[in-house]
Amino acid sequence: MDNREFFNELAFKWDEMCNHDDEKIKKIIELSSIRGGSNILDVGTGTGILISYLLKENPYSITAVDISENMIAVAKEKFKDNRVKFMVKNIMEFNEKGFDYIFLYSVYPHFDNKEELFKHLFGLLNPEGRIVIAHSESREKINNVHAKSSVVRNDVLPKAEITVGIMEPYFSIDKVIDSEDMYYISGIKK
Repeated sequence: MDNREFFNELAFKWDEMCNHDDEKIKKIIELSSIRGGSNILDVGTGTGILISYLLKENPYSITAVDISENMIAVAKEKFKDNRVKFMVKNIMEFNEKGFDYIFLYSVYPHFDNKEELFKHLFGLLNPEGRIVIAHSESREKINNVHAKSSVVRNDVLPKAEITVGIMEPYFSIDKVIDSEDMYYISGIKK
């Protein structure tokens, strides 16, 4: 079973299985300094956990992309706002440009080649665009949960300094949190 099949299988019970702390997500949004009227790319949107929070920031558009068609189906049922466009696609094959913000919320460990990921996302961002990698749980907790699954056990959330090192050729890193409460890294396109 690959990641796509794994997430397709869990999609319809995902929101009951996973707890996303409302206050922590609000903190992630606050840290990200979203300007109204922005174009936002939500990579690995899953069931659209971030979308309701992003909509409160009055974006021009949100493009929600996920490799799992069932995750997208669940998200589409939850959000009927015409500013949100859903796409079933591997982000590495997604080539729309013109984004002011790219969010990777609770998805970053699932990318094998993180260098190629950042190189690709760099090309999708506008000048001065911001990228955000975030989890509303600690790195240790995320890695412990993944370790219990035969499918995602190797999908590890690295220490923040490792991720920062991979990002630095493409982004000026401005905020880093790798604590018992959350994982957050943001940077501006160089």
